[in-house]
Amino acid sequence: TPSLSQAQRLKKFSQEGHLSIDVMRAIMGEEKKSDLDKVTFTSDTLRKYFPKSYTPQRMQETIIKLLEAWQKKRQRDQER
Repeated sequence: TPSLSQAQRLKKFSQEGHLSIDVMRAIMGEEKKSDLDKVTFTSDTLRKYFPKSYTPQRMQETIIKLLEAWQKKRQRDQER
């Protein structure tokens, strides 16, 4: 599915008579900004690491705490 920006550019090329398969491939082949800014995991991937009672919110909070602890450890290790 094209992003809004991609759709607008495709429309512009089409209106100008310059839309070709190569242009479409180039535009649609671009990485979307939202794809670059987001990391997603499936529930199945994460569920095996958490008790069944954990809500998605609690899982996220736990992951953030673990990442913060890992970052602090890495910083301490680099200072040595």
